[in-house]
Amino acid sequence: MTPAILSLATGVPPHRHTQTELHDRWLQPLINSHRAKAIFEAAEIDTRYSVLATADFLATEPSTQARNEIYLPAARSLGGQVIRQALAQAGLTPTDIDHLLVVSCTGLDTPGLDVLLAGDLGLRPSARRSGLIGMGCHAGLTGLDRAMLEVSARPGSKIVLLAVEFGTLHFQHGSKIEDMIASAIFGDGAAAAVIGAGQAGQFHLRHTATFSDTGQRELMAFHLSDKGFQIYLSTKVAKVLRSLIGEVVAGFLAEVGLAQKAIKFWGIHPGGAKIVEYVGQALNLAEADLRFSRAVLRHFGNMSSATVFFVLDEIIRTGQPQPGDYALLLTFGPGLTIELCLGQWQ
Repeated sequence: MTPAILSLATGVPPHRHTQTELHDRWLQPLINSHRAKAIFEAAEIDTRYSVLATADFLATEPSTQARNEIYLPAARSLGGQVIRQALAQAGLTPTDIDHLLVVSCTGLDTPGLDVLLAGDLGLRPSARRSGLIGMGCHAGLTGLDRAMLEVSARPGSKIVLLAVEFGTLHFQHGSKIEDMIASAIFGDGAAAAVIGAGQAGQFHLRHTATFSDTGQRELMAFHLSDKGFQIYLSTKVAKVLRSLIGEVVAGFLAEVGLAQKAIKFWGIHPGGAKIVEYVGQALNLAEADLRFSRAVLRHFGNMSSATVFFVLDEIIRTGQPQPGDYALLLTFGPGLTIELCLGQWQ
């Protein structure tokens, strides 16, 4: 028995905004910096989605509480939507689910989304619930690792993993370079995966690993403030990842006896255009290997922990994987953390 992703669903809020619109109409009046336009254009993003229809809410520099009061019902609605889609694809009902695992870093409450969604969906009272809250962009694969472990430890279990993020709620006023970079790349989205014992034709989860360089923890952060979460993404992140990723990937693949040439599909978290470019350089990947990550970045931006599942969905829909094909998923987040997950279609 090998854990596998039985189904995968993605979703976005209803409001679609072009990158130009987000700069010219939303953020330029709040940023007041001539550098912002160049940063937005260099992001290699065409469109992003938001729970907000306009910038009116952000113009008042709303409190963290006000932002969270939008986050919670929106996450409950979109999260429930993608979970129902994933369950339907897997031919399951909510009462079949043994564990609901929620990943998010853009809002929180207690009782949290796990409790609210368990009630909305009608999960069994005996269903387990967990929340991986506040970890950052890498945490989608952290959650996938935890789901794998549970399926292995409790054969027959079915886990629903939800990643839901609304980064646009935390856009900041001012012209600090870090704030402008965050404003230029983060978008909103959610993904749900059902994980259980693998069958033919599914994406079997073979191996996972975590690499943390805590000496570089200052490079990425998501600090709580009175006016939302202040996202910090250093301009050094892409270069640091380029210096680390080759050795990390080589060591990971050596653990399972594979050479890099065995990997057919690369699911690289598009934390930013330079991250995709520099990771690709370090691993000597062709442009075709990066197309899935670039497509997600261009159409959705960086949706933090949910993004890697959009990339996997892009691989499944457009890459046409065949039985035996391997995919390596890579995410990057605060810590400095690299998460890796090797999967294979069977």
